[in-house]
Amino acid sequence: MNGFSKLFHLLASALLISAAAPVRADDCLAEVQALWATGAPLDAYQRPPHRHVNTVRDADGTVTQVYGSIIETPLRTIAGVDGANMTMAIDNDIWTGPGENGPWTPQQGFTGDRRAQHEADRQQRQANVTDITCHGTVEVDGASYLSYSFTTKSDPNEEMGGIWYGSSDTVYIDPETQRVMIWEMDSFVSSWAPDPNGEQHRVVYTYDPSVKVTRPE
Repeated sequence: MNGFSKLFHLLASALLISAAAPVRADDCLAEVQALWATGAPLDAYQRPPHRHVNTVRDADGTVTQVYGSIIETPLRTIAGVDGANMTMAIDNDIWTGPGENGPWTPQQGFTGDRRAQHEADRQQRQANVTDITCHGTVEVDGASYLSYSFTTKSDPNEEMGGIWYGSSDTVYIDPETQRVMIWEMDSFVSSWAPDPNGEQHRVVYTYDPSVKVTRPE
């Protein structure tokens, strides 16, 4: 068990023992920022291979779209609507196809160091958290999770015309595995759409060590 794992389990134990006690704002801020640290639950690069399903609802709560993702690592992914339009990304290469099994058509790829871009985004979100709440242990669909709510955003990217984006999120973390199991997002804002439109996302994660994203031949 690494140092962060030990710290996280200590925090989890403390919350289970005293879940009814209020969490001081500065302590809660430290907990939420720790979730974004390298190797912590909100660091996508520590997440094992998995699938996740993102259910999108409008302001009235009506389901408008359901997206699926297959994630071996953040640099080896397939995402989109199966049977309609999927995008595969491996390192800086991109393909599109009608479903998760292709057939795949090459597209113009990414530029730059994608991992460095992901890490910069994570660090910005860690630094920019506000409106924090530490809910302690909560029950969702018969399972117990540690839950946290916060608002966060990226910094303006001057190399891309100053674009930025953010949201208000609630995460549900398995206290034993330290894995994010549910991630809810709303109040989406950005430099091109600064007013939230009421859209809500609910992402449910299923971890599977057999998940592989293989480069097309």
